[in-house]
Amino acid sequence: MENFADHIRQSSRGLLGTWVKIPSIETVELLGHAGFDFVVVDMEHAPHSLDLAYRLVFAAQAMGMAALVRLPDHSGATIQPLLDGGADGLLVPRVTSVEVAEEVTRKMVFSPVGERGLGLTSRAGKWGLGSMPDYLVRGNEQCLRMVQLEDWTSLEAAADFAALEHVNGIFIGHGDLFLSSGKPSGDAAVKELTAQVLEATKTAGVFSGAAAANPQEAKAYLDMGFSLVMVSNDTTLFGRAAAEAVKASLE
Repeated sequence: MENFADHIRQSSRGLLGTWVKIPSIETVELLGHAGFDFVVVDMEHAPHSLDLAYRLVFAAQAMGMAALVRLPDHSGATIQPLLDGGADGLLVPRVTSVEVAEEVTRKMVFSPVGERGLGLTSRAGKWGLGSMPDYLVRGNEQCLRMVQLEDWTSLEAAADFAALEHVNGIFIGHGDLFLSSGKPSGDAAVKELTAQVLEATKTAGVFSGAAAANPQEAKAYLDMGFSLVMVSNDTTLFGRAAAEAVKASLE
């Protein structure tokens, strides 16, 4: 488990990842062989239990990828076990207020500054074989605490979220933005808003993230300077590859 935050900063370009929705260690292994930098285990839109998410994190890291987890909600019940399970960071979905962002990210930072409890005998603490200072530094300084802004008003206020003490990343939810605004990611106004959010993250010195439907869009986000770019997801990648194989075989 390396220092993911420093890995992002030291990279010559943004890192490329994808969503993990299939409840299978084998597909995570394949994503590692394919060359992805990181994955995000999706507990919001996939049937991943806490135990399975923990194992998927382990599998991704064993393949040399960083492993983030998208939380199922804002309750915070899964934060402690996921971080102590060794996740390199967490994404908080559908954040619409700075109050919620502040409350949920405080749970990701150790007391007394935040509300996270001590768990040195967990995987993140090398099962008690690691040092206390290293465990605390990893939790407070090296893990991602990224909020997803997914509606127009919240994205326009990205600078306010980026200024929060415990938020160290802003992720743009273009999918839900489309649902609420009717504007796809390629719309001129959305492109302008995306650039404004990216600039806000750079000004605040926090990480930035975006999800792309295809490689062309992913490359555009990487070229813009996003820290983390997601392209598609495991179900779509494997499903389309299978469909293309069938189609090509029968033509």
